Amino acid sequence: MPHCYKQLRQRFILSELKRQKKITVKSIASTLGVTERTIRRDIHILEKAGIIQIHYGGAELLSEKEASPYKENKLYLHTNMDINVFNLTPPVPKKSGRVFILGSFNTDLVYRLQHFPESGETTRALYSCCLPGGKGSNQAVAACMASARTHFAAKVGEDDFAHKARKFLGNVGLEALTLFTQPDVPTGSAVVMVSEEAGDNAIVINPGANQTIGPDEVIACYDAISESDVFLTQMENNPDATAMALKFAHTCGITTIFNPAPWREDVLELLPWATIVTPNLTEAESITGSPIRTEQEIRSAAETIHRLGPQIVIITLGSKGCWLFDGEQHRAFPAFPAVNIDTAGAGDAFNGALAAQLASGKNITTALIYASAFASLAVEREGASNMPEHSAVLERLNPMMN
Repeated sequence: MPHCYKQLRQRFILSELKRQKKITVKSIASTLGVTERTIRRDIHILEKAGIIQIHYGGAELLSEKEASPYKENKLYLHTNMDINVFNLTPPVPKKSGRVFILGSFNTDLVYRLQHFPESGETTRALYSCCLPGGKGSNQAVAACMASARTHFAAKVGEDDFAHKARKFLGNVGLEALTLFTQPDVPTGSAVVMVSEEAGDNAIVINPGANQTIGPDEVIACYDAISESDVFLTQMENNPDATAMALKFAHTCGITTIFNPAPWREDVLELLPWATIVTPNLTEAESITGSPIRTEQEIRSAAETIHRLGPQIVIITLGSKGCWLFDGEQHRAFPAFPAVNIDTAGAGDAFNGALAAQLASGKNITTALIYASAFASLAVEREGASNMPEHSAVLERLNPMMN
């Protein structure tokens, strides 16, 4: 696929120039994980096409008046297939239902408690178990159960948890699985405390091998990412690798969903590359730097996040549903009634199902309603990765359709 990658790199360079007006060779090479020499070659090709002007260390986009790709450089264009087929706006492919998820795999140690312990308190668990988890893994399972052709990429160690990860992920219905390994680092793990009293959960994560995904491994996924309809990722992996994959997916012209969880400052740099961003209330507060308590504050937060780059903002509100803002209109979606058993995977269920629906060609409203119904069924099950069947979701949606 080198020819395809070359075009994708050049499209990325032009998209960055269109966004920033000027770029540096160093920044583009770092983002795409290639050498500066490779980017210089791409820039020279674009300069010959009369699209950009090279300056020291980078390039700038020519105005339409200055650019002459079909005049003085006509012969060059005729003989250069890369430029002949090049287009700033990628063609919109027919939806194939493919979802690519770059994310984490964790082994979850789950403790069900009567109430969360206070500082210094020791409390007896009502129940405990060891389950597969990790935001990426949970979202991949959700996308599978929502009938998407799902490719999941993650990284594990070489320990007992890694063996369990391979066994679990090999049996959930993924169309493809890319599981990298890091011998000297443990597989990611998490302690999940579920409070009967609060009807909520608290999670402590050790990311382990998830944090060691590097540029070479992201590049190895480029082919599969470019063939997907929707790319979904979160923040439990190495943030540099996450950024690299998200930017590449954006450059391919596919829908990108960014679930900014768990929150970290790097989130702010990734928002411009997201078609859709899906923070929960806490994450939305972290992004905006302001408390969110009222409907007006939710509305204001959605608008603030939208100005940071995403085309669509969906703030999930737990049992109160979610809030959608597309840059023009606000819309509140109530949650489906549910008997909460385990809320640990609710957000992952929502994101995976949303990705699956969008990949199949559904519009954002239809996809969002389906994802809400899917999440309402997920919280009625024990275990963050225990996702409902597509048929059960349709049954829950059935009263709305009649």
